Amino acid sequence: MTSSTPRPSIGGSGAADSDDGTIMLLMFVLAAVIAALVTVIVDASTVFLAERRLQAVADGAAAAAAQHADVAAIYQRGAGDALPLSPAEVTTAVNDYVAVPARRPHECGGTEQVLEASTDGQTVAVELTCQVPLPFIAVVAQLWSNGVRIDVVARARAAVTPTG
Repeated sequence: MTSSTPRPSIGGSGAADSDDGTIMLLMFVLAAVIAALVTVIVDASTVFLAERRLQAVADGAAAAAAQHADVAAIYQRGAGDALPLSPAEVTTAVNDYVAVPARRPHECGGTEQVLEASTDGQTVAVELTCQVPLPFIAVVAQLWSNGVRIDVVARARAAVTPTG
C-alpha cells in the first residue's frame, strides 16, 4: 500500500490567504454602483419623457387655441394678416384641450395645471406645469420626495393667407 500524501493547495502555502473575501466585497460595491446608476438613469428618463410629453400637450393646446378666432372682431375690423383672438375663447380652448385625459402625460400623475393661457390678440401663449414623482430617488432622498416640477411654454399664431 502506498501512503497518501496531502496535496498542496492551489493558493500556494496551504495557509488561509489574507485577501479571502475581498472578491465578495468588490462584488457588493459594484452592485451598489450599478444600482445607483440604474436609479439615476430611470429617474432622469422619467423626467425627460414627462417634459417632452407636457411640451407636446402645450404645443397642441396653443395650436388649438390659435384656431379660435374672435368672430366679432373679424366682422368689425376684418381679419388682416392674422386672426384676431379672444382671451376668453383662448382660455376655454386651452382648458378644453388639456382636460382630455388621453392627452395628459401619465408621468405627471394627474398634476398637470394650466398656469397661463393668454393672447395678445394674435398670438397664443400657453404655460403648463406638472409635478413628476421620481420612482426611485424619492425613496432615499427627502429633497425630491414630492418629485420634480416641470414648466413648459408654447406659443402659436394662426396666419391668414389671402385668397384670390
